[in-house]
Amino acid sequence: MRPPQPVGAYNYRGSFYKGDAMPNVPTLTPGPDDTEHSPEGATETIPLITDIPADKQGERTNDTAEISDEEAYAKLKAKRAERRRKKLIRRGIAAGVVGVIALIAIIATLVINAQPQGTSGPVTDMVTEGTFTTTVEAKGQLKPISSSVVSPSVDGTVDSINVQAGQSVNEGDVLMTIKNDELDRNVAEAQRAVAAAQEDLANAQKAVAAAQATPMTDVEGASAAAGISAASADTNAVSAAQRSLASAQANLDQANAKVVSRTVTAPSSGSIVELNAKVGATVTGGMIMGESDTSGGKQCMQIADLSKMKVTVQVGEKDIAKIAVGQSANVTYPAFPDIVSMGTVTAIASVANSDAANGGGGSVTFNVDILIEAPDARLKPGMTAEVSVVTEQLDDVVMVPTMALITEDGEHYYVNVATDDEGKQTRRVKVTVVTQNDNEAVVGKTQVKRDDQGNEINPNVPVTKLRDGDTLVMDTGADAMADGGYGANSGSMSADEGM
Repeated sequence: MRPPQPVGAYNYRGSFYKGDAMPNVPTLTPGPDDTEHSPEGATETIPLITDIPADKQGERTNDTAEISDEEAYAKLKAKRAERRRKKLIRRGIAAGVVGVIALIAIIATLVINAQPQGTSGPVTDMVTEGTFTTTVEAKGQLKPISSSVVSPSVDGTVDSINVQAGQSVNEGDVLMTIKNDELDRNVAEAQRAVAAAQEDLANAQKAVAAAQATPMTDVEGASAAAGISAASADTNAVSAAQRSLASAQANLDQANAKVVSRTVTAPSSGSIVELNAKVGATVTGGMIMGESDTSGGKQCMQIADLSKMKVTVQVGEKDIAKIAVGQSANVTYPAFPDIVSMGTVTAIASVANSDAANGGGGSVTFNVDILIEAPDARLKPGMTAEVSVVTEQLDDVVMVPTMALITEDGEHYYVNVATDDEGKQTRRVKVTVVTQNDNEAVVGKTQVKRDDQGNEINPNVPVTKLRDGDTLVMDTGADAMADGGYGANSGSMSADEGM
């Protein structure tokens, strides 16, 4: 049993003072750090001097003597500060761990929520009735149905231009004039040549007339014969003068024609789609020559008939067999999304494009021309056109989505028709696929279709027991797909039926 505690107190170095004999020592009250590390209700036993072995008491007395009260108090404060620092570190670590755990929990929640959720029911679509089409898609550029290049027939310098790009003109309208002073000089020379030829002809004709007027007598037989020879010579001179006059007149006509050609007129009606001529530019060989042109110049201008336009597209060899002259086409334009033109196939190339035909590599394509009868006024040659040629069209037919078709052997098809609002109960309906595209399939058997009075209507329309608005069940999960379709595992299924 532990002896009773002596009355007194220990200083903060462990020395014991009896009664109130403790020297001037600051009174320390327990702080939060002094009691936090002991269990609640526990007390710390401070060893008494009597508990210290006798052989150690002297040493403790010596230690006490070596350390002053102030130093001991400072050490105690430092110890408390160290405990507080460690406590803060422990709290920081704990808070960090809690934060990491919370972050992991948040991420896990987000990942779980991001996972695809199972559908509440089967995927369904509808049976529709209407017009079915298959198309071949291609791209090309707009071109005028016809165009003509304006090429002056005389050389010179552009003197005036009477039109501007985009302007509409009629055949015969003056487009531009060309200045060439040499042509005027040629006309003057030709006119002088014609006048000289006319004078020569007149003189020759006078000589013939004079010769014919000379009387011939028997006495003057020899002279008469000589006169006849002279008259014949004058007649030949007249013929020569006439030929000279005709040649001079032809030269004059040609010179005048060139002068007239200095005024350039429109060879056809249409719109000015290209204009390279400028006042002062040099015209040589019908081309506009620039200061730096070394490639033969540019055409003066081009007139195009934009009342009709065409698109030339390239169709691959796998689709060209589907294209035929007379097929309709829808034409759209990236530049004007609101414009849709109706076109018609007018020509199909009989040979492949040159690169493919010559073994140049790449896919084999054929040119196909699409005529647009009434193009929008905003359309311009060179614009990109997207063409959709309708290669097949069936009216008043029943269609199902291709995704709804189920087959087990690639030849026989059926669909699952829902018999309840949720699509959980179905019946299997066998169908005959007449034709299909990427999205829809026409189903039914072709037979005569009659109206209520028994009259034949559209005898080529496929007939089926499916009706417009029927709900089709397309997919209910991996099990159904693995078993060949939803109908195999549905709650209710009739025997195969339909057409």
